Amino acid sequence: MLVALAMFLLSIWPVAVAGRLAYEGGLYSERTGPGIRQPVTATLVQDTPDTEFIGEARAAAQWDTPVGRLVTDQVAAPAEAKAGTPMIVWLDGAGERTKPPADRAETLAGGITVGFLVMAGAAVVLIIGLQGFRRLLDRSRYAAWETSWVHACDRWRRAGPGG
Repeated sequence: MLVALAMFLLSIWPVAVAGRLAYEGGLYSERTGPGIRQPVTATLVQDTPDTEFIGEARAAAQWDTPVGRLVTDQVAAPAEAKAGTPMIVWLDGAGERTKPPADRAETLAGGITVGFLVMAGAAVVLIIGLQGFRRLLDRSRYAAWETSWVHACDRWRRAGPGG
């Protein structure tokens, strides 16, 4: 058990490395993203519907692409937003909508998740190893017990009744 505990504690180093690499990859993705990505300001051309739910609704908005084409499409907007409200829309290099870059909380959560998964994987490997080692010791112990019983039976037989 002490060896398993020591191995588990030694797995903290790979966990830290994996988490840091995932976090740094997320930071790089925040800065560059998948290809060229830029924000443009879209203007709502209609009011968002009144909803009983707090959050976002969808409404039509217009924006100009970097090549000067006017686009009208549905965007997520706050509930009860009025026409003329500016919204941010992210476009790729071809002027098509794309998702915005990840924010810092998503990047941090990604790094923590990767670290947790590596730690869980190390724990599973150690548990499986401990179970295998335990079975190996049990087999050895059972074999020794069987041998002891055979020798005891031989001694009892030789000693005879009452003896």
